Order: sequence, then C-alpha cells, then structure tokens
Amino acid sequence: MTINSTLDAIDPHAYGLRAASNCDSLIDQLLTSTSNADLSASLRLIDEVIPHADDRQRAQGALIHFAATGDRESAAQIIKGHEYLIAYLHLGKHMHALKVQSEKPVREYPAEPIDETPNYPNRDANYQPIFVSIIEVLTETQMAAHAPTAAISAATNSII
Repeated sequence: MTINSTLDAIDPHAYGLRAASNCDSLIDQLLTSTSNADLSASLRLIDEVIPHADDRQRAQGALIHFAATGDRESAAQIIKGHEYLIAYLHLGKHMHALKVQSEKPVREYPAEPIDETPNYPNRDANYQPIFVSIIEVLTETQMAAHAPTAAISAATNSII
C-alpha cells in the first residue's frame, strides 16, 4: 500500500468528529448550571484540566456564553467546533507533510568516498604550508575580516 493510498483512506472529517466527541465528558463537567458556585467550580476545572492556553480561552468563552444565555447546546458547540477545527487542521498539516515527503525523489549517494579533501592550511607536495605573503599568513591564521588591519600592524611591527 503506497503512502498516497494510505492518506486517501484517512477521512479528516471523521477524525474531527471523533475529536469533538471526546469533549463530551468535559462539557458535562463544565456546563452543569448557571449558578455562581457551579460557574466558579467550572472555571477552576478549566484551569486545572486544560493545559493549552488557547483551549482554556475557548472553554472560558463557552462558559461565559453559557452563563449569559443559559443555552447549553450552543456553549457545547463552541467547544466542540473548536476541537473539530483544531483536529482537522492538525491532521491536514501532517497529511500534507507526509505527501510532500513521499513525493521527494530518493537521492542516491555515491558509494565510494571522495578522494581529495581540502587540507587546512594549504600544503604543497612536501606537505609544507604554502604561504607567499604576510596577507596569506594572516588570512590562514586570522579571521578574514581582520586580515588587512592585522597585516598592516604586523608589517609595521616588523619594521620597528
């Protein structure tokens, strides 16, 4: 079974619906009544049970909607709709990443190692360092940005 046929078998809508239905037990605990004591208990439960800040904010918004309107179904739909959308988008990102990964061509690497690797510092046939001028010495031993200033000061120090 190829990766594309496996991905085609996944239904993001069903995945989102399962994520939304997993919130039913939490919704039953949060949206009990609009009394002040129950709303305070629900707020404490939100802070204790829901780890992610965006999810906590959405649950608090649903609780405020429930407290203001008394409509439990629409408040529950706020939480379920958010969970559905997050699950749907999360699965879509992963499916897209897998699809892109499966479409990349497989790169064949050469079996034999590369013979010549650059040596540092540059060496001649006798393995002696090749330096022609002070600039090259400083380029090999100092940072390239400081080579001109270092060359001037080194040349000046040798004169003195």
